[in-house]
Amino acid sequence: MEIPWVIEEQTKVKHELLKRYIRPWMAILYSTQKKFNLLEVLLYFDGFSGPGIYYEDEKKETTCLGSPLIVAEAANDYTEAESKRKLNMFLIDKDSKCVEILRKHINEMNKFNQDWIVFNAEFEQKIHEILNELDKKRLSTQPMFFFIDPFGYSGFPIKTLERILKYPRAELFINFMIYDIARFCEEQQFEAKLNELYGNNEYKNVSKCSTPETRQAYLLNLYCKSLKEIAKAEFVMPFRVNTPDKGTRPRYYLIHASKNLKALKVMKDNMGKVSDNEYRFEAIGIATKQMSLFEDPGKIELIERIKGYCATRITDKIAYEEIEDWAYTNTDGVSKTIKESLLILEINNIIKIERQPRQQKSTVTKGAKINYIGGKQI
Repeated sequence: MEIPWVIEEQTKVKHELLKRYIRPWMAILYSTQKKFNLLEVLLYFDGFSGPGIYYEDEKKETTCLGSPLIVAEAANDYTEAESKRKLNMFLIDKDSKCVEILRKHINEMNKFNQDWIVFNAEFEQKIHEILNELDKKRLSTQPMFFFIDPFGYSGFPIKTLERILKYPRAELFINFMIYDIARFCEEQQFEAKLNELYGNNEYKNVSKCSTPETRQAYLLNLYCKSLKEIAKAEFVMPFRVNTPDKGTRPRYYLIHASKNLKALKVMKDNMGKVSDNEYRFEAIGIATKQMSLFEDPGKIELIERIKGYCATRITDKIAYEEIEDWAYTNTDGVSKTIKESLLILEINNIIKIERQPRQQKSTVTKGAKINYIGGKQI
């Protein structure tokens, strides 16, 4: 059967990120399960899986793998290294032609006869059936990764994500189509879909926004708020995918949500590794109590955010690890840039760093204590 699509450049970037993340995800979780003598089974869900294979360009002479086959390739490598390992895949798409193509290729790649199942169904309808079966089989405590990459913004209601995140080791990776949402959110015909997406109708307050940038910031921050307050995600990180010629008004964001800080850190660290092309990823943090939902979190510099956090704890000595965890969760920072920011604040006498014996003064790391002392403005 003819492959239906030529891959878009931005889809290539999403797939490259998935490829870079899924391998360390497998490595960390398989090794953890082995260490504690647990069942070495991981669960992968692709909510809008597509055909699994694309043409590279309009010449249609070469092909490349889509998300399900990228994960299948990684699973084969890890199972080959250790036969006890297993990855169950649940691949869902409503397009029967895509399902037929995917089923053919996924079966060809399944050289260890693992449970790789392709469903021709709507994600919202099928995922509850699958989760009910997992509950019966007592697999609900296994690590789960959900890749939700729809064409639009319907079919994955926030209440469904709430059910998913009740599983203790579930992660969500969502393609959030901000351009379409901002475009249609004030049209009555899309009200029901948006109510399901957000779990409320607060998105209607977007009418108070005066610019396209603040519209996007509001709609994004509100969705992250819904993930935390309705779906009960503990850690939510949106990544802006900077589309060429679109400035800071991209077509979509990629949002990672989970209850595990380690998962967020691994995802965030790997984002930076695929940001050396024109579709550059930016971790932008989320709205906090100090910020309005109408503000763009990315416009506040990391140094100022860390300084503000330390200032709220002026009577305390704050462990470096606490600052790192907070910055990973609430800002665009990663380990390297968080440390650089603290060193700049130290040079300017805004904080004092108490290092452990033998810790070098040229850096700051685990075990150090940070004390806010004020000092001059940067």
